[in-house]
Amino acid sequence: MSGPFGLVFDPSGNLFVSEVNTNSILKFTSAGVKTTFAMGFHQPLGIALAPSGDIYEVDFASGSIFKVSPAGMSSPFAVGLSAPRHIAVNPAGNVFATNFGTSEIFVFTPAGARTTFASGIGAGGLAFEPSNSRLSNISTRALVETGNHVLIGGFVISGSGGKQVLLRAIGPTLANSMVPNPLQDPVLSLHDTTMEIANNDNWQSAANSSQIPSALKPTDARESAILATLQPGSYTAIVSGKGGTSGVALVEVYDLQGAGSSQLANISTRGVVQTGDFVMIGGFISAGPAGSSTEVLIRAKGPSLAQFGITDALADPTLRVFNGNGVVINSNDNWKDTQQAQIAATGNAPTNDLESAILITLAPGNYTAIVSGKNGGTGVGQVEVFKQR
Repeated sequence: MSGPFGLVFDPSGNLFVSEVNTNSILKFTSAGVKTTFAMGFHQPLGIALAPSGDIYEVDFASGSIFKVSPAGMSSPFAVGLSAPRHIAVNPAGNVFATNFGTSEIFVFTPAGARTTFASGIGAGGLAFEPSNSRLSNISTRALVETGNHVLIGGFVISGSGGKQVLLRAIGPTLANSMVPNPLQDPVLSLHDTTMEIANNDNWQSAANSSQIPSALKPTDARESAILATLQPGSYTAIVSGKGGTSGVALVEVYDLQGAGSSQLANISTRGVVQTGDFVMIGGFISAGPAGSSTEVLIRAKGPSLAQFGITDALADPTLRVFNGNGVVINSNDNWKDTQQAQIAATGNAPTNDLESAILITLAPGNYTAIVSGKNGGTGVGQVEVFKQR
């Protein structure tokens, strides 16, 4: 090789190396076969793998960061840096880069918005502290209608290696918990970033239904489940009513492999927010040994959904977080009212001042985030949980 500098492995065991003197990134298979993965850079130094599978590269000579797709196609991600050298991506997909020319570390959101993370530091490298805690099982209950009003759950698997998960769409059995108007026959569809990869109507019809853990098998034959091993990346689970029916449903994602090199990082659900029993209720589990903790950013979005063609977005969402005993441990209406600086520093601050956010450190346990409309407002809303550390 001619001037190797940065390196990173992908979940399949392929090794990527930036080669300064040829302005390229090389790829080595686990068997040692070398190919040119991407080229046309200007003194490529640090490289890092994102949860999405993209590789980020710092271009020392041009003062840029490039984003390289899994297919090897590069595109500019950030420009105007001064001698960037090192780069790292956290589980939330935020990109950190050292700016050697100004002795700073910058952080970029996945959309490319830049803030200064640290100043006065001549960093010789970047790394993230390993976490001994994780997000485990997640679920959201909301009203399922049709069109843009189905229930859409998103999640990200970060790290390396496959993760076995169980997704469920629960409807009829909600009546046992006195939930009004439960969805009578939920249908579940799983998508990656490009296409549908699995679907299910009645859970017992799945070829691997017998492999679902006994405690997690739905108790009603009309409910849906997908058991799958997924590679790191972004996924979406869509719950709708069979035949265009509507009602209250629950979408769930269970991490069936607590230990391992990959984990659930970010979770979100979009659906209809009404009043009373029809607000949006998101539940999640912070898992880890006694004495550990998980820092999460919880967001409630509404107005910003309009940019995605949602014409009846929740105008002013409010957010409350409950512990496993049903006690409110934090709440927020407009995210800038409290913790503005801390939330902005995460790189995942809401883009609309009327949206809500809470940055909180949680001990292992069960938690619930409830999204409702201010003064009884209704519309399409989204609840999100980002694992920070």
